[in-house]
Amino acid sequence: MKKMDHVKKTTILGIPPRQILIGGVSMAFALLAVLSWQYFAALQNDIDAFWDGQFFNYITLVPAIGAALAGSAVTGQFVRGERPHRIWVAFSLGLWFWVAGEISVILFDFFPAGIVSPDFQLVDIFWLLGYFSLGLSLVLQLLSAYGMGQRRGLSIYAGMVVFAIILAALLTEIVRKGKPDDSWSFLFVTILYPVLDVLAGGTAIWLSLLFGRGRWSRPWWGLILFAITDAIDAFYWSGGYDLVSVAAQNTLDFISLVTYPASYMTAGLALLANYFILRYGMESGLLKPARESGLAKRGME
Repeated sequence: MKKMDHVKKTTILGIPPRQILIGGVSMAFALLAVLSWQYFAALQNDIDAFWDGQFFNYITLVPAIGAALAGSAVTGQFVRGERPHRIWVAFSLGLWFWVAGEISVILFDFFPAGIVSPDFQLVDIFWLLGYFSLGLSLVLQLLSAYGMGQRRGLSIYAGMVVFAIILAALLTEIVRKGKPDDSWSFLFVTILYPVLDVLAGGTAIWLSLLFGRGRWSRPWWGLILFAITDAIDAFYWSGGYDLVSVAAQNTLDFISLVTYPASYMTAGLALLANYFILRYGMESGLLKPARESGLAKRGME
């Protein structure tokens, strides 16, 4: 059988999917470079504090929306009722909750009356809903890989949520002994984020190892970066910055500033690549043709 030497490559508005992804990666690095410049300029007191924060919020909102749109596009490639459809519905829904959280942060700076309480803001509602939704998608993906039933998966997921809440409560009691001026609810929410990050990040690493370096593990890499960001935030709010030098504090702040939007960028670009592959297959130009055996190359198969 004669081998087809050329596979027709699709284009989107005249641009191949591979070039779109390269452009997306270039834009991501450009945004991170701008944020880095803005951070060091702010250290020199060259930027007003309010607009300094707003600039970061607006820049971060762009990849957040992009990741959510890419997640929805991937979800649309599966039929309702399929396991992958449930997994990516939960994943994309979690990203949209986080988009709502990013928007609420921007609106809060203009309309402080939108706060829920002094210790629990509207953004916390959206972020926690996002965590729980993304956590559900992680569990569904993991159990799907092992061929376990959905009902068992929901039981495991519920157990993980309860474990996270209890662990965060215990850690809150420990941390509050050294920070009696902070309310219990404030510290609890602050600590709950990294606890959820450890569970989500650990499961994401598990999936990455399970899938190797396959494309379906890459959207979860963004959650690993979120875990780094929230770990630094928790270290700050728990009083850890008092134990390190100013130079170390600035370094941690910079890492947190870069990894946070990079989390959305990583997930978004990985999801976009998966969408192109699901939608266009070999015509996307993102898949390598299967290698033929030696017999096939000699025309003997």
